[in-house]
Amino acid sequence: MAGGRHRIIGHSMNNPTSNPPAVSGLFDTHLHLEPSDDAAVVFAAARIAGVTRFLLAATGLEDARRYQALAAAEPGVRAAVGVHPNDSLRETADSAPFLELARMPGVAAVGEIGLDYYRDTVPKERQRQVFAAFLGLAAETGLPAVVHCREAYEDGLAMLRDAAAAGVRFVLHSYTGTPEYAERFLELGAFFGFNGIVTFPKSDNVRAALSVIPHDRILAETDAPYLAPQPHRGKRNQPAYLVEVVRRIALEKGMTFAEAADVTTANAERFLARPAQDGVTV
Repeated sequence: MAGGRHRIIGHSMNNPTSNPPAVSGLFDTHLHLEPSDDAAVVFAAARIAGVTRFLLAATGLEDARRYQALAAAEPGVRAAVGVHPNDSLRETADSAPFLELARMPGVAAVGEIGLDYYRDTVPKERQRQVFAAFLGLAAETGLPAVVHCREAYEDGLAMLRDAAAAGVRFVLHSYTGTPEYAERFLELGAFFGFNGIVTFPKSDNVRAALSVIPHDRILAETDAPYLAPQPHRGKRNQPAYLVEVVRRIALEKGMTFAEAADVTTANAERFLARPAQDGVTV
């Protein structure tokens, strides 16, 4: 999650992307919906653009409950349940309610969790406490972790090294770190989520990091309603705009659009594959 909160308004969904490629099955691996959003409209506009799969990333318990219900009812939608580091003061550090949700239909990951040292709003010790609790939840359930790590790479590496040793798979959502840090996270088995930032003219650092990441570790995301890609920058983001993110990933990695679409979607399905548990599948 980045920036302030904005609603995705239904009437803004018309013609979400100009001349979208003839593709199907793109996977938006990170987005947010407000309670006032018309989810059906959001998903319908995305499907018109060829985005047919979605991972809703919770920032707290209220989101997690709402997203689980949406994921259980809506085809192609899955949910991640967790507490965002910037919300970790007002949210519970007890992962027990999330454990119950993690075992319910539609839940495919633990997240959005992590560390954010860029905003000095939550004490670092509290962030690490909550992050550790939810990494423990990921280890207990076998679900992958959707990780927010901003200006906290050394602490993030240390905690994720321990988590990876315990079998936790994870993605660094909205990765904006250096290529050097990317290589260190790769050693732990990391996946990396790229969104509209990769299209921004001044984001050479993000494209440099993308250049060192193997094809099989790249995920595509929007982080809607934040970080709309070029040429939609300045607008409220939506999953339909994932087309522009995948187009830029393709350009930077020397792939066709269809190849990048296939690779990022296959990676997402592999990352989110849920272990068999009590007969529950996603």
